[in-house]
Formats: sequence, structure tokens, C-alpha cells
Amino acid sequence: MRTTMARGLVALVIVGLLAACGQGADKARAEHQARAEAREGAGRSADAAAALDADMVSAVTTGSSTTPVGLKFRLKEPPRVGQTLHLDLALMQEPGLDIDSIVVSFQPSEGLALESDHLLEFRTPVVGATQRLVVALRAQQPGLQNLNATVLVDSGNTSVARVFSIPLIAVDAPQ
Repeated sequence: MRTTMARGLVALVIVGLLAACGQGADKARAEHQARAEAREGAGRSADAAAALDADMVSAVTTGSSTTPVGLKFRLKEPPRVGQTLHLDLALMQEPGLDIDSIVVSFQPSEGLALESDHLLEFRTPVVGATQRLVVALRAQQPGLQNLNATVLVDSGNTSVARVFSIPLIAVDAPQ
């Protein structure tokens, strides 16, 4: 009888352990599923941002290749003399860099008029965020025009300035 009772007790302990393992496995499975869904959501956000920027072109800079920000642009239509052109810009920060402020100053070349603000400032931007802006321009003559964007980045005790160049070829408006 003792042996039967001991076997029953062992069986009860084994059943209890198996039930506990099942609960732990269910909890681990749920946590794993939640993490996978979070990664998938973040991946969709990154994919959406990448798709949005897929047709953007990097602005040219003569500075070092290691810069805390990058500038991309997109034209929805070719620049035409006398017509307002809206230029989409994306100012991308280096991941993980805590920036105090970003100041962007625009300087159009001769023959190109800037119809937007010449100076924009972003105070304490979110780490790694992309700043999106639209600049309105008007070509005053056909040919190669240039929009320069000087970007000043303040981070901690450091300030870095980079000049980006956006070349535009204006054509006469159709008659």
C-alpha cells in the first residue's frame, strides 16, 4: 500500500510539474509572439519610411563622409521658369545621436528665388528621427540652378556644420 501511495504521489508531482511547464511554455510563447509582433510593426514602419524615401536623391556635400545628418530631396515635377516648384526634403539624423538643435539655412543661386523661409530650426528632435520639409522655389531663368542648404547640428558641447547642394535644371515653361 505504501508503494501504491508513493507511486500516486510521484504521479501527482509529475502531473503538477507538467502542468507548470505547460503554463511556463504558454507564457514564454505569448512573450515571444508579442516581441515578434513588435519587431514586425517596427519593420513595417521602417519599410513605410523606406518606401516613402525610395525615390529621393541624396544632396551633395563636400564635407566628410561621417556627418551627423544626411539630406535627401525629391522633385515631383521638373523645374519650369516662372512656376513655383515644391521640393520635398528629408533631413535624416544619425541613429542614436542625441541632438540639441538642427538649424537649416537655404541659399539659392542666381536665377533661383526661394519663396519659403530661408531659415528653419528643429529644437531637441527625437533621437534618430527624420525631419521632413517642403521648400517652395521659383526658377527665374532656364539652365542649371543650385539650392545650397547649410545644416548646423548642435549636440552636447559639439557643433558641426555641413553644406549640401541640390542641383536643379530649369526649363522654359510650355507656351
